[in-house]
Amino acid sequence: MKDFTQNLKFQGTMTRFFNAASISKILLLAIVGLMSVQNLFAHSITGQVKDGKSEQSIPYATISLYNANDSLLITGTVSGTDGHFAITKVASGEYDLRVSFMGYQTVTRKIDLTSQENYHTGTILLQAASVKLGEAVAIGERIKAKAEPDKTTYFINQKIKDASNTGLDVLKYVPGVQLDFSQHLSLEGNQNILLLVDGKERDTGFIRQLDASQIDKVEVNTMPGSKYDASVSGVINIILKHKRTGVNGYVHAEIPTSPNVVYIFPGYGLNYGGKKFSLQTSYSGQVSNFPIVNNSYREISKPQQTTTITSQQDLMQNNWSHRFNFGIDYFLNKQNQFNLYTFYNPYSSEHNGTVTLQSKVNQAQQKYWHAKKTDNDRNHKFFSSLYYKHLFSHPGQELTLDASYYYLTAHNATTYAYDSSSEGGAREQTNIVRPRQHSTSIKVDFSSPLADHLKLQSGVKGILKSMADRQSESFRYRENILAGYGSLSYAKDYVQINAGLRVEQSTNDFSGHFTHHSWSWLPSASLNYKLTKTKSLKLSYRRSIYRPNIYQLNPYVSQNDPFSLQSGNPALKPQFNQDLFLDYSMRLGNNFLSTRLFYSHYTNAINRLTLVNDSNLFQTNIYNAGEIKQLGVQLSGALKLGKILAFNPYIKVFRYHTSPNAIARQYQIAEKKKITYQMGLSAIASFNHNWTATFRMQYYHPQTDVQNIYLSDALYFVSVEKSIKKKLKLGIISGLPFKHSFEYDGEKTYGANFYRRSEGNIILPKIPVWFSIRYQFSSGKKVHTIQRETEKLDRTPKKGF
Repeated sequence: MKDFTQNLKFQGTMTRFFNAASISKILLLAIVGLMSVQNLFAHSITGQVKDGKSEQSIPYATISLYNANDSLLITGTVSGTDGHFAITKVASGEYDLRVSFMGYQTVTRKIDLTSQENYHTGTILLQAASVKLGEAVAIGERIKAKAEPDKTTYFINQKIKDASNTGLDVLKYVPGVQLDFSQHLSLEGNQNILLLVDGKERDTGFIRQLDASQIDKVEVNTMPGSKYDASVSGVINIILKHKRTGVNGYVHAEIPTSPNVVYIFPGYGLNYGGKKFSLQTSYSGQVSNFPIVNNSYREISKPQQTTTITSQQDLMQNNWSHRFNFGIDYFLNKQNQFNLYTFYNPYSSEHNGTVTLQSKVNQAQQKYWHAKKTDNDRNHKFFSSLYYKHLFSHPGQELTLDASYYYLTAHNATTYAYDSSSEGGAREQTNIVRPRQHSTSIKVDFSSPLADHLKLQSGVKGILKSMADRQSESFRYRENILAGYGSLSYAKDYVQINAGLRVEQSTNDFSGHFTHHSWSWLPSASLNYKLTKTKSLKLSYRRSIYRPNIYQLNPYVSQNDPFSLQSGNPALKPQFNQDLFLDYSMRLGNNFLSTRLFYSHYTNAINRLTLVNDSNLFQTNIYNAGEIKQLGVQLSGALKLGKILAFNPYIKVFRYHTSPNAIARQYQIAEKKKITYQMGLSAIASFNHNWTATFRMQYYHPQTDVQNIYLSDALYFVSVEKSIKKKLKLGIISGLPFKHSFEYDGEKTYGANFYRRSEGNIILPKIPVWFSIRYQFSSGKKVHTIQRETEKLDRTPKKGF
């Protein structure tokens, strides 16, 4: 178009000056000659390189340009991190463009630059180099991890596959990822994380039903950019391998050895794959039964009087969940992809037993309360999502649409049947709630390169939530969030820069109580500098938000026992978090180490504050209680010792500084300065004859907020497994051996005239043990691909992303 416009201008010039002096004609002829020479060297060749099956971008592919006549190498480059490449200043002529990458077949394109200025190759698909063998052959050894500008990628090697059954098992061996006893997933101590599978939003239930052998790598982003929800503290994206054709699946069962201690996660998966589509159905179960003892101690000190209140709950936990998943993947063509996913999940969480509470004044008994506690908990959850992805003809341009619907209905009832020895005589009290929740979400994302080194990402998202209690007609709550974002990424040579802004508008409406509107401006930025081929330095900043939920906003006063009151606060404002870190990462052979210096600042910190009122009742309310600051260092790694042992350490040590505001100071709360830490370790030992042993541990040193201190014991598991002909796997697992009592939830609170301590303990056998058995199957023609286990990452992209 540029040349066409120039030629039109030139023709107009010739017409207007056709009868001019001969000197003008000479000058015009000279200009035409110069333009012709310039056009000879104004050509450029652009395109994008992707995997032929998964259509994932292939970074660092080699692009070579050869003379078509004599096969001499003219020039070359490598693709950027999104597979895009560009070769500029190429003279007119005929060429052979060769695209190659280790583990893939080389592709050659004929290029004719005699008739146009620029040449767009479109998307070049590389097919994995494969050969039919009796069994798979691994070449070399895969690196553990690598640091990238916006994430750290952990590659799933054979050791992790041997030690894992489900996708959730795989995540246990990623540094900084923890899974507590209740199967709540956290990343570096934060539970509000976003889980993705091939870029599509999913949850822990979906991850649990994945077969570990399906996973190729895990991308971890602890400083999410403007593309993600501002309330998200981290992103984990699981990248799957190429889908197999034919029928394949697995059956997984776990067998407890004690009727009183059950902790099992059975499941099955069945997949059918064709050339353009695949169907998946799966089931994932969760059953946990434990005896639990909850104790609390409260003490009120007043002049001439000391009141103590003790309580004990002897309960039997009965939790179960049965989740049925179904999915369809349809690839209309290379540019259009559809994914439908849905699940139905009935579940229950009940704690039945006895509750005893008594109070004493100056050691003399004042009140006594004993009751039988019975829960009736039934919940039904449904979810469905539709994902669409379109690749434009222009290299690097991409549009995705993700729409989802969530529905929950429940009946939760707790009954206390007091015996005759309780104060007030025999009576019964039942608390019932029947919540119903709807949530709809739609998200559109668009990305496009603006130039050789510049890329744009933008998108919008809307979330509509509603909640009601069928037991109470007055309870009606709605929350709407509308968000838009834009970000620019620049990458050239050893430097990558990203800057973005997310804007969110939220509305909270609690019928008859309040309506809140708020706007949030949330910037983010990162700078990544590649020091050498194996070392990099990254500086990142992000502002995020934590919005109070309905339970924190609800002003209704509840009484959990005769000595405590609790209520929410409709005047709560969102909490804002600012995070800054400097990260240095390096590869030592196949090993990976990362060290980080970080600073976090939370304003309008949402905390529970407690005091003892004039009636000697513990009254707890929720407030924006002040500021919290963290400054510390963090170390994580994916390491190997010899051929047998691989381990993944994680430790975070930081100084915690709380600054109570005027409201908190009315509760006579002073500022705190403490040193605390978090740590985790996972290890895998591989032995001859397909034996594998694993160890996993995590521990949080007591953590504090403006008033409260939270405690829990170290959690650890050990297992031994044996694989038989790569289809059958038998294992024995033990959780917390020799522990007998495990404190999963503890809390301390100090006030001006009181002290409170509570703890929840799971009672275990001396050596709790359960067995596992897993069988995998597949049918159809098998083609074993030589896996590219050695990642050659020493090349640095010269252009593009």
